[in-house]
Amino acid sequence: MSIKLSELAQKINCRLQGEDCLIDNVADINHAGDGDLVFISNVHYKDALSSTNASAVICKEEWLDGCSLSALLTDDPRLAFAKAATLLNPVVNEDQGVHPTAVIANDADVDASAILDANVVVKAGARIGAKVYIGAGTIIGENVSVGEGSYLNANVTIYPDCIIGNNSILHSGVIIGADGFGFVRDKDTYFKVPQLGRVRIGNDVEIGANTTIDRGALIDTVIGDGVKLDNQIQVGHNVEIGDHTVISACSCIGGTARIGKFCLIGGNVGVRDNIEITDNVMITARTFVTASISKSGSYSSSTPIDDTANWRKNAARFKQLDEMSRRLRKLEKKLSSVNDD
Repeated sequence: MSIKLSELAQKINCRLQGEDCLIDNVADINHAGDGDLVFISNVHYKDALSSTNASAVICKEEWLDGCSLSALLTDDPRLAFAKAATLLNPVVNEDQGVHPTAVIANDADVDASAILDANVVVKAGARIGAKVYIGAGTIIGENVSVGEGSYLNANVTIYPDCIIGNNSILHSGVIIGADGFGFVRDKDTYFKVPQLGRVRIGNDVEIGANTTIDRGALIDTVIGDGVKLDNQIQVGHNVEIGDHTVISACSCIGGTARIGKFCLIGGNVGVRDNIEITDNVMITARTFVTASISKSGSYSSSTPIDDTANWRKNAARFKQLDEMSRRLRKLEKKLSSVNDD
């Protein structure tokens, strides 16, 4: 898809500086050619403007000094670039209607505008909204509801009674509503606790490939509007994730944890069960959250990388911290006694 730079400027709310031209697509600044649109979101990349072969750039006005490229000027180049890339690369789905190999229960309610690809299974009582796309091999369980405009890629599994909101995207391998991890010890074995809740997913949610969200034990697991989950995330039963929170890959959220709105959680973060994290919290990568967080801000844990020999020495000292702390308190008491005398 090609578009004039001036038209693109209007659509993404930028100001055009320089000559109008035809834009074919977006590209990396170091590999761009004629017809490509690039962006810089950091002043450190400004020097690349003098060597790029792109036709135009999205950037802040103050970074354009000495650059002869046509430009789309904005205070948020990354956001403008994302909007431009979306316009230049629209999702095109040539499939129409229901594939002959799809299996749909007699009492399932599938909107006439929905697209169901090969080997899709829609079970009894399910409701599929307008303009929904369901990829090949996806299974929609009993009484599941999929809101209008949602896009489910191939091989997604949604267990019974779960709810997917409008305009949400589920990538391949996502599993919604599997049993939560609930067992009670009975002497030398374990008795399974029935998982009777659902998963409720809001509007405009995106869930990455192979992410799993467990159903609640008695109450629902809830994913708020606008939440973005990366690939390979585990969300335990009864978890609540507030609106517009973003969680990076390989993170694990323990059961009944409650995470607030507009939080940013880095990759490989662990959140233990039964704790609460308030709104507007940022947790850096590989942090293990062991207690509730009641104040907004940035939080970190884990040990920074070091050469092995030095790391081993520090690890050994870490094990001695409790003993060292006790000895220090004894010394402080002795010093306090001496000072009193």
